[in-house]
Amino acid sequence: MLDIVAQTLPLRSAILIETHDGHLQMFITPSPGQMPEHIRTVKQHALTAYKYLSGIASDTTLDFSEQAGMTTPPLPPQPKTDERAEENLATRLIVIPLVVANRPPFGVLELEGARPLDRADLMFVNAIANQLAIALDRDHARRLDISRRQDAEAMAAENARLYQEAQRAVGARAQILAVVSHDLRNPLGAILLTMDGLQSNPPGERRHELSHAITRIRRASERMLRLIDDLLDVASIEAGRLKIERGAHDAGPILQETLGSFESITKEKRLGMTAEFQPGLPKAFCDRDRILQVLSNLVGNATKVTAEGGQVSLLVEARERELLFSVADDGPGIGEGDLEHLFESYWRGHDAGYKGTGLGLAIARGIVDAHGGRIWPESTLGRGATFRFTIPIAEGDRAANT
Repeated sequence: MLDIVAQTLPLRSAILIETHDGHLQMFITPSPGQMPEHIRTVKQHALTAYKYLSGIASDTTLDFSEQAGMTTPPLPPQPKTDERAEENLATRLIVIPLVVANRPPFGVLELEGARPLDRADLMFVNAIANQLAIALDRDHARRLDISRRQDAEAMAAENARLYQEAQRAVGARAQILAVVSHDLRNPLGAILLTMDGLQSNPPGERRHELSHAITRIRRASERMLRLIDDLLDVASIEAGRLKIERGAHDAGPILQETLGSFESITKEKRLGMTAEFQPGLPKAFCDRDRILQVLSNLVGNATKVTAEGGQVSLLVEARERELLFSVADDGPGIGEGDLEHLFESYWRGHDAGYKGTGLGLAIARGIVDAHGGRIWPESTLGRGATFRFTIPIAEGDRAANT
């Protein structure tokens, strides 16, 4: 609009005051060489006109943002005027309210000519300003429509996210109910059945039968406790409240203790199980019991999928500022489509050759994440699997290992 006017009228300055979304903006375009004092004068004149046309008291202080420039390129240079012309500023100013239909003005346009302006100039500027008002009003409406659509889309996306979370919560609740009703029911049934047998047929001197019954009760109870602990751990991980008590610990003894806890299983399935670690390894900065829990989950899964007479290998080695743990087996391996789901709570592959809740790997990842480490699988179907995870090295050992 200014480009069109400037082709007909020589302009020293142009000021647009516009109200948009309740915020007042002032756009100022001076021609080159204008003095700051002069620009302040025409700005004040435009503000006074805006207050008058908008019905605002003259002593009201307006809060507005000021921005420079409305045209590219800017207004062309104008010859300087003498002091008498400066005094007759009113004859060189045209102020047009920005109005559409019967609504209140939403702004004003003030143009300052390099020469006195007459009635014909006023009619010319008024015609163009009317088109400017319509264009700005349409732009406001377009922006409002876009904003509303974006808000609607954002609300729809948020509703979809909340719905998915609700569905996941419902699914998790169903999984928990299934675990409680099935996996807890079996050991509890074994306990009750054994207790019924003891009550209906007291063992008397049959110490062997009594010992066997107690062993069954103990195993079933331990299985129930493990399941309850897993459910509590998953809930803590998902809520971000998993308790970790870290300290400096040797990794070698942790591997040895893990091997010892699976001694009976390895004998039963005739599995070869080895643990390898470098001498003089730096200490891990970890919660020892939690890392034992991670290793137990990984080794437990490996013993379940490895065929009789197979091999399970444990390894820990130093890598810069962290320790790398590995648990490898020569079982059937994991399909590529299953790898991305392994650490999801309650998820189990369709081809899994053993029963379980699908919580072990989710808990392992939560524990490793809480330590600031990483855990990942490496596997090719038919060629076994290896799970690796990292744990930070204790602060005192980092410098020696770097």
